[in-house]
Amino acid sequence: MKIQQLIVTVAVFAATASAHAQQTEFVAPDAGVKLTMTRAEVRQEMLSAYRKHALVQQQHTGQDPVYAKGQRSRAEVRAEAAESARQYRAGDVTSPYFG
Repeated sequence: MKIQQLIVTVAVFAATASAHAQQTEFVAPDAGVKLTMTRAEVRQEMLSAYRKHALVQQQHTGQDPVYAKGQRSRAEVRAEAAESARQYRAGDVTSPYFG
């Protein structure tokens, strides 16, 4: 009896889930939005606000990254990495970088 009730319950849940999974039509999130400015106009307005200090420019948005020039050469950095690997190759468990 319990197995039969379990099977019926699973069948009802499966039918309900499949009914909710159907999407009737796609409606774009920006449907019906009327644009009043072009992208160039928006950028120009933002630059003007930055110059007037009316808007704070975000520094870490993930776009257009600016990389600072390092003081050491690539060869120096690679040599330091090789030396570090050589020192800790034996598995120094007291190292803060162990694990």
